[in-house]
Amino acid sequence: MKTKISFIAFLIALSTNFLFAQHENDNWLFGNSKWNFDNTSPNGFAHTTNLSRYIRYISSVASDKNTGDLLFSSNGYTVYNKNNAIMQDGDHLFGPSNMNSLYQIRGNPSDQSSIIVPVPNSSTKYYVFFINGNRIANDDVTFLATTSTNYGLGYAVVDLSFNGGLGKVTSKGMLFTNSETNALTSTIASDGNSYWIVTANNGNFLSYKLDASGLNTTPVVSPAPASGNFFKISPNGKKLLTRINKYPTMGVYLYDFNNTSGSITNQFNIVPNALISNYMDAADFANSAEFSSDSNIVYFTISAGCLCGTANSESGIAMYNISTNQLVGYNPALPGTFKFEFPFILRGVSATLQRAKNGKIYLIQSYKFKFVEVDKTELVVFGSTINGTYYSYDWGVINTPDVWNTSVNPVTTIVPQKGTLNGYSFPQLIPTSDNIVNPCPDVLYITTPVTSSQVYQAGKSIFASSTINDNLSVEYKAGLNVNLNPGFFVKGDLRGNFKAYISPCTINNLSKVGANNIEPTFAKTNTIAASEVKIYPNPASTVVKIDTGKNKLMGWTLYDLSGKNVLNGNDVSVPVENLPKSAYLLMIKLDNGTNVSKKIIVQ
Repeated sequence: MKTKISFIAFLIALSTNFLFAQHENDNWLFGNSKWNFDNTSPNGFAHTTNLSRYIRYISSVASDKNTGDLLFSSNGYTVYNKNNAIMQDGDHLFGPSNMNSLYQIRGNPSDQSSIIVPVPNSSTKYYVFFINGNRIANDDVTFLATTSTNYGLGYAVVDLSFNGGLGKVTSKGMLFTNSETNALTSTIASDGNSYWIVTANNGNFLSYKLDASGLNTTPVVSPAPASGNFFKISPNGKKLLTRINKYPTMGVYLYDFNNTSGSITNQFNIVPNALISNYMDAADFANSAEFSSDSNIVYFTISAGCLCGTANSESGIAMYNISTNQLVGYNPALPGTFKFEFPFILRGVSATLQRAKNGKIYLIQSYKFKFVEVDKTELVVFGSTINGTYYSYDWGVINTPDVWNTSVNPVTTIVPQKGTLNGYSFPQLIPTSDNIVNPCPDVLYITTPVTSSQVYQAGKSIFASSTINDNLSVEYKAGLNVNLNPGFFVKGDLRGNFKAYISPCTINNLSKVGANNIEPTFAKTNTIAASEVKIYPNPASTVVKIDTGKNKLMGWTLYDLSGKNVLNGNDVSVPVENLPKSAYLLMIKLDNGTNVSKKIIVQ
């Protein structure tokens, strides 16, 4: 038998981690602040302030996926170009007849007022979706409103090929004109080249599909007990979280989301029923939430307006582990209340959470307590006093949200410069293909003869125990390991090509490939890179240093032997002192695109 085989039989885990994401979400605009995410600034972002347009409410922002340059943004009522000026035809998104002067100045106050989604296969066109349902703009000390607005759900098509790159809104439309919810989110579909836009109305979830052919205005309808105030979809596109604040169904609900069909099923309240009672006010349930980048841990906030009879005294972060069904951050000894215990207490009014492309989760934390008067500027200034009560809006970060640790406070506070106007929340982000778990199976068993050229893929493991016929080009590709079991045999001559290697799933199903499509240099490239990268000391007990030689370090991810992401970063130091004694796999990303794996022993 003459066979051309390139086989790599080592354990390694490559990850579609946010460290290596594209640049669509490099810029966040909120308040009068702009964050630009990079790999060098403290806390992961560079902060500038004094934006000419102050964003009071939630925004959505689009950046160039290749360069990270700001393209345009929206506050859910107006579309602004990259110079923060109103884009041509970008004003009055809900129509001139629904003009609201407060919204025009401050933005749409809905919980998730707008999202931006690129048009598949277009480099210049985007959809901006915006929602408004039963909202009164009376939560700002500088202005009050007495009547609510309810405009529904609409969209605007932006084309950046107009006006020298500043863009133009080329069309607008409404999907429905009455809404009981202010929740709106999006995720990439399982094919990797289309999107789901998810909202709710009339007691149902609604999932709209946007693909290269355009927007399907007929949604996929899934029953819901009530419309939530916000929606979050997990990075792998498999879970949806919402808050429902209508008694007796109030709670924090986790659903299965099918990112192939758009259907939403299997409702599960992660808050114990013993904690739901008339004593719990609707405002006490989560007003923001976020998933860890591995989609296993949910962080959500609750404002304890009626906590132990003390109004607006505390709020906290609860954590829920999906795989173990653990909920922490509350005191179950007090039925009918959420009593947040250290280390999860925030002692504030509220918080909003958003995960960045680096995998970290950032917060705007609002604090409220009696204090000596400092200044009399607007409530959302970094520190201010209103009617004798001192308000402070700080930032926070959860640096390792994938790590389940119930003994330490997950939040590190970041103090903004004085005078920073935060607004109420971070912008919603553009879904990217980095965010989804590839739609191949976790484990694949190949037990029947392979009779055609194919690429077989699995998220974790392949177990092969069959023959591969003559004159075929075949790849076995898995995220953790490829196992060639008894019965495996390759028939062929020099015209055949078989390769087994470790890599993430990158296609949607088993696809036929020709011999010319197979890249035979994978093993050689990684072997060379591995010889240039050094780690020390190893074994280690406190920290492991990375020396990449002539290459630049872009980031790293540390996995345990089960394949779980336990740490990630972009510094040359890997802190291991708090990890259990064991063997780990360190995946190192270099600036030339190479991924290098190293085994680490923690002792």
